Amino acid sequence: MVKLRSIGWQWNRMRSYLGRPRMILQTKPVVIDERDYCTAPIFIVGAHRSGTSLVRRLFNSHSAVACPPESFFIRHYAEMLVDSNVRGGYEAFGYDDEAMRLDLAHKAASLHEAYRIATGKQIWADKTPIYALHLDVIDALFAGRARFVMVLRHPGDVVHSIFKRNWRFNAVEDGFESALAHVKETIDAMLAFEALHPDRCTRIVYCDLCDHPEPVLSATLAALDLAFEPEMLAFAEQDHNFGLEDPVVRGTRSIKANSGAWRGLTNVQQNRIRDVFGPLVDTPSYWAGEPA
Repeated sequence: MVKLRSIGWQWNRMRSYLGRPRMILQTKPVVIDERDYCTAPIFIVGAHRSGTSLVRRLFNSHSAVACPPESFFIRHYAEMLVDSNVRGGYEAFGYDDEAMRLDLAHKAASLHEAYRIATGKQIWADKTPIYALHLDVIDALFAGRARFVMVLRHPGDVVHSIFKRNWRFNAVEDGFESALAHVKETIDAMLAFEALHPDRCTRIVYCDLCDHPEPVLSATLAALDLAFEPEMLAFAEQDHNFGLEDPVVRGTRSIKANSGAWRGLTNVQQNRIRDVFGPLVDTPSYWAGEPA
């Protein structure tokens, strides 16, 4: 009896498949939204503890750029773009690939758009360090129109700062090795993406920014078709939302370099940094001579 039921179930499945309609017309809902979206957002990218919080305050002080604290959720929308189940769900509503991308991009950007409009600005920017590991899918989400500001700091100082805070971003058991692996992975991901998209990537080197803020910002903004504004250097006088970022930065009122702390690590740890990042770690500026 059980076997007969199984055969009957399989026959019904086959009959349903063979008898399926050859042309499928599905009703597609129309979302009415007349807002003027920012189609070329800016992503401020960098490993944790690289100076991205400072850079986001500088950018948020520009009259044309709205840059709130970390969002975290955009990468999840981006990952849906390459999820076959999500693809099937959108297809069920009559959406093709481009319509799905556009809908996900609008949803991902909705809070940024609201913040941008509330502040009366034209461009929104995002500063979420973990996005450095998801640049390809985020770029695809925004159809290759986003611009990227790569914030680079001496890797030894970045490792030191993460290690001393006991932050963990991977499953490596040893705290120092965990920080070392994370910084290496993040910087490698940034440089690989930059090499593929040099026309939409520009750099800010932390030590250069601290030493020469106006010329560094001027060059960075020029690459984004924007002009430097003196108000950016008065960032402490501007209003900034607060999120999950270093609380010390909230009280920072000027640009001050904080470099060389990694030399306070043990000799073994310093040598590990040299092994991973090369002998340039012992030069005054690790990123000197690198492409801007």
